[in-house]
Amino acid sequence: MRNLVFKLALVATILLGGCATKGPDSPPATASAKPAESALRTTTPVKVPAAAARKVVMSMTGPKNVVEAKDWTEFKREWRATFAEHAKTAGIEFSVVDGDVRPQGADGTILLVHVADYRMVGIGARIFLGVMKGNAFVDAKISFISLRDGAPFGEQQHNTTSSAWSGVFAKVTPQQVDAIATAVFQDLKAAR
Repeated sequence: MRNLVFKLALVATILLGGCATKGPDSPPATASAKPAESALRTTTPVKVPAAAARKVVMSMTGPKNVVEAKDWTEFKREWRATFAEHAKTAGIEFSVVDGDVRPQGADGTILLVHVADYRMVGIGARIFLGVMKGNAFVDAKISFISLRDGAPFGEQQHNTTSSAWSGVFAKVTPQQVDAIATAVFQDLKAAR
């Protein structure tokens, strides 16, 4: 019985306390990870014409190592679901296209998401494995392009990461994608 209590206490300590592998002043573990737990905008808000803010077509790309990652399909699914929910809430028509999106001669906005790097960590993995699962991060550039004629409206750069200092409460991939979607749809709603 005493052995069981000790094991449970050890597991609880690991899950709730975590272990920090870097201090607050240490550099990020990867070149693409940035020191914050939110979607960091490194560009100004994108100005989208009102007519183009009513319809959004999203496509996701990235370098070969990113799009061939074993969890790329799951990562794209997370983006699709999160962005669809934000679009529904905002009253914006939304669709996702695999591959290239060409101008269609109709009002709307193409969101071309170029994911330079990411590390997917789900809520369940964070709860059960704690910080031993590692930091979730997203390094993505989103280009806003006219669906009518292909003219660029602007770009947003988003870099997110979780922090080992937050333990099991560190933001995971779904929360980070939600923060990015919030920033994107703020610009689209502002145009309407």
